[in-house]
Amino acid sequence: MLIFKKEKAVIELVVRHIEKTRECVQAATEGLKAYVVGEYAESRNSISDVNRLESEADTLLRDILEMLYSGAYLPQIRGDIFGLMSTVDDINNKSENCYDFFHYQRPEIPKEYEEELIALFELTLECFYYFEKALKAYFGPKDKLNKVHKHSKRVRELESQADDIKRTMTARIFKSSMDKGEKIHLHNGLRKITNISDAIEDAADRLEWVSVKSIV
Repeated sequence: MLIFKKEKAVIELVVRHIEKTRECVQAATEGLKAYVVGEYAESRNSISDVNRLESEADTLLRDILEMLYSGAYLPQIRGDIFGLMSTVDDINNKSENCYDFFHYQRPEIPKEYEEELIALFELTLECFYYFEKALKAYFGPKDKLNKVHKHSKRVRELESQADDIKRTMTARIFKSSMDKGEKIHLHNGLRKITNISDAIEDAADRLEWVSVKSIV
């Protein structure tokens, strides 16, 4: 039937979108790692990749919307799917926004914060890894729906770890001997980084809400 062909086409677009989002998060975090350790030339090389990947993800999101408008899925499900994928797309926006902040504003990174910042980037990537598994489980065979909750729970655990690092770093930054303006600038950068894992957690929460509605 035509409706099932359209649903399959939506799933294919969703998979491409989540994989494009992974590429965007990876490009941003790898470029930011380079920036943190002072490899500025390598960091600058990532800006075009991050911007391109964010734009390509936007295009895929519009393609998903067009396919839903064409009649894929039942009417009550279409809004859920597009709302979910819009939340996923916000991960790209937060990744690009974070990278742009460091690329253009260039906050000072004292060496004593390098290890914690790199740990944050690793947590962000791991957080996304489990979210991607959860999303693909939702759009896969329905007997895999229990994995949505399992993987989403892991996303929340990792995001909580990122928040712990953020709180510890915030206290250290504002107790340090840095200039007040530099403290605020670095803290703003820290918030931009954790905004990515926050967006991943938001997407995981939205996915669980949509998933629960699918359980018969």
